[in-house]
Amino acid sequence: MSLSESMDSLVFFGMSWVGILASVTGLLIIYGVTLKFSIEREHRRIDRIGATLKLYTSAESALISALEQNNLTREDRQILFDRMLACRSAPYITTDLLMQISACAEEPDTARLPLLLKTLQRECERLCMERDKLLHRSESPGWGYALWKTIRPAVPFVFAIVILVLLRRLFFLIYALSEPSSTSLLELVNPWSEFGSALFSLLLLYPAVMGGNRPNVGSVLLRLWSVLIAALYLLNLLGESFAPYILVLQLLLFLAGFRLTGSKPRKSRPFAGHYQKDSQELLSPAIAESDAPDTSYPSDSNND
Repeated sequence: MSLSESMDSLVFFGMSWVGILASVTGLLIIYGVTLKFSIEREHRRIDRIGATLKLYTSAESALISALEQNNLTREDRQILFDRMLACRSAPYITTDLLMQISACAEEPDTARLPLLLKTLQRECERLCMERDKLLHRSESPGWGYALWKTIRPAVPFVFAIVILVLLRRLFFLIYALSEPSSTSLLELVNPWSEFGSALFSLLLLYPAVMGGNRPNVGSVLLRLWSVLIAALYLLNLLGESFAPYILVLQLLLFLAGFRLTGSKPRKSRPFAGHYQKDSQELLSPAIAESDAPDTSYPSDSNND
């Protein structure tokens, strides 16, 4: 082996090791940052749940006291009013509860209080279950979830590698456009459609795999829908000529996904009639006989 060949081999060997070290360093950095953000996100969710429960339980205690007393003092009414309004600032307050509190604030009526108490108790139970689940997953995760917690911080590194490959593909596409050639329009559309399908699939697949958002009704379905749309990219293996149709199909399915995130229909939301009807069923016999305690909290001009 000549001296020049030896030098070339040494340079190639050194560059290979530099590339390996750079990749490992990048993996460790991305892994550490992702792991740190995941832990902080879980802690923030637990803190927000705790803050919401603190406001809810305070209002629940005041409501129970108000329903047990026949006559409330001015101070008791003010405490009840303040604690109810404080729930508006709860991080995880629901639309249903917010509407009930707003109704009580605008038109104070003792008939609304039992239903409001029931809603608060239901929300407290739901948040306690969510908090227990988060604590269990954080402190004593199951076998499968523990493995996923170890692998998940490395997922962004894999996506970063795929994005670099796509950028390389983009460079060649741009270079092909700059070169004068006799290629047809269809031959230009197909590779660009495949590139767009790959990029669009990554944008949908990353949040579906990483998660992190607070689960709600339909969140699992939306994640599965995103995975399905991203998986359609594999149909490009049938041939490059299918790329435009696959991209159009992905876009149509993506637009159809907006129907899965629609708001609750108006007829299923509580309205004023619900409060009065349901509250009569919730009133205890003792309260019903006394025609409900005087716990209204308008201006206290009569007491002055």
